[in-house]
Amino acid sequence: MGAHASAARLSTTGDLVLIGSMSAHVLGPGSTVYAGIKAGIAGFSEALRRELGPKGIRVALVEPGLTGSTMQEPDTPPEEQREKIAEETMLRAEDIAVGVHYLLTQPSRTVVQQLTIVPRAQAGE
Repeated sequence: MGAHASAARLSTTGDLVLIGSMSAHVLGPGSTVYAGIKAGIAGFSEALRRELGPKGIRVALVEPGLTGSTMQEPDTPPEEQREKIAEETMLRAEDIAVGVHYLLTQPSRTVVQQLTIVPRAQAGE
């Protein structure tokens, strides 16, 4: 469901959380399209927040760093992902969920506009 359709269902209050990526800011070789899309989500999030904020709808953007998922395959197979998670150079999906929970539990008078979550030991960021 699109963000505007979701907002219409929220009526006058609620929260929309968009998931972007650190790739919008930390560009790597071969990530042109992905980085462009994620940078677009960041701009869309800002515009949507300005549009919906006065209606009582909070819009937040979560930008995770390197996160273990099937999207990392085949370049980073599951066993290697588990090693990186153990080394704290890769996040787990649960780490992102904790950040989203934080956003959603803040007082209604506030909005955490952007939350960046990166592995503590992630190199180069």
